[in-house]
Amino acid sequence: MAVLRMGPVNAATPTPLNADYSLDKSSAKKLCRRWIDMELDGVLLLGSMGEGTMLSDQARNDFVELALEEAGDRLTIYVCTADSSTARAKERALRYARMGAPCVVLCLAPKLSPGQAVKEVKEIAEACPVPCAYYDNPDHSGSPLVLNEMLDILSHPNIKVLKDSSGNALIGKMIASPEFHPKGVFVLDGNEYQTTSSRILGYEGVLHGGGVMTGKWIRRIWDLAGQGRITEAEELDRHKAMFLAKIYNRFSRPLQNAAGQKYCLHLLGCGDGLSMVNGQSLDDAGRTRVKSAVDEYREFLS
Repeated sequence: MAVLRMGPVNAATPTPLNADYSLDKSSAKKLCRRWIDMELDGVLLLGSMGEGTMLSDQARNDFVELALEEAGDRLTIYVCTADSSTARAKERALRYARMGAPCVVLCLAPKLSPGQAVKEVKEIAEACPVPCAYYDNPDHSGSPLVLNEMLDILSHPNIKVLKDSSGNALIGKMIASPEFHPKGVFVLDGNEYQTTSSRILGYEGVLHGGGVMTGKWIRRIWDLAGQGRITEAEELDRHKAMFLAKIYNRFSRPLQNAAGQKYCLHLLGCGDGLSMVNGQSLDDAGRTRVKSAVDEYREFLS
């Protein structure tokens, strides 16, 4: 079984797909090589960036199996179980554990009260034979948690990692503080636009989609902030934020995320696999925008 090794620079990956939404295995192998070349500490599969809730179980299983084989001995593979059904999420958690995943990632199921959702996440963690992470993603669940509810989840002894994508500044400050930091939990910030702030606040690392493109860039910012060289870190961070905003079309509409990232990775040599289950697409102007951003910032992306 792969080992859970926790480090500060982690990414949430897109899923390379063929036109029939099966896994593009050739592109996936190239993508795994990039994870290693970027010196990432960990990669999250099948999260929102990876269109995980929309993929077939066959595509999901294929990606988990391939990623563990190609990169599982070099970095930690986190596998997301998110689903609209708690029962299916539990089945996935147990299945990915059997496949050798070192950490399965749990989310609140949507359309449940916060109290019930918290209870069910803890029940899955109790049943899972490998360490779990909790991914706080109110955009998926529709249930923003207050601090004590999140701490309740993180009190479970089998939950070892938090990906905080709450977007709640108060929770961010509290969860990373000495007073409220959950004992034995590695706390990762899911905000890809504030690496310097993430380190200053006390997060132990980051986990977000931008890391697949910018892993070494992130580590440089993280290290500079840790050395107290805040002005230098912030300057690099602003450039990184500008790059990501261009890739994701955050200055205009339609807002895009994985579509722009997939095309960026294609330009960086990670194969094709550009099909999207979630309906996002790039027109000629979008492809031109992404190519311009890659050309402008290429020195940071290799």
